[in-house]
Amino acid sequence: MNKIRDASGTVGRVHVVLRGPDGRIKYEETIHNLVSDQGDKHCAYLFHSAPTAMDDMKLGSASTAASKSGAGSFVATGDYISGSAHACDTASPKEGDTADEVNFIHTWAAGEATGTIRRCGIVDNTTDAGEADATHTLTMVVFSGDIVKGAADTLKVTWGITFLGS
Repeated sequence: MNKIRDASGTVGRVHVVLRGPDGRIKYEETIHNLVSDQGDKHCAYLFHSAPTAMDDMKLGSASTAASKSGAGSFVATGDYISGSAHACDTASPKEGDTADEVNFIHTWAAGEATGTIRRCGIVDNTTDAGEADATHTLTMVVFSGDIVKGAADTLKVTWGITFLGS
């Protein structure tokens, strides 16, 4: 069977905002993410089975470049930010700005997930630990700078994934 090639796929953008206890912005960035090989499989499974929901987030400290597979495609045990595994906020995932976009949103409150944050992933679990491999990760982003979250700071990640047509 010949495959038809078109421009279908997924693209994502992540908006991250770190606020101090006074509400002032300490760090803000909008960056593109990378959907992992496992994330591609998960999207395909949506058409023929009922895969585990990917509606949680985890933070990590490694600066390894995001990649489709391998060490850059997940938050590993050694770089997991303790206490960062959370389900997305109650109104998320939800339809984004357009009907072909899904938004994933989570806010880490003061006292949660403190330390130097360099990466974030959308995952299928809230186990308080890193992963051994990418089998639980939909998508990964590595921030361009260190996000140093203190005990009194809040961190909000808004992640939009757009499904492209041809």
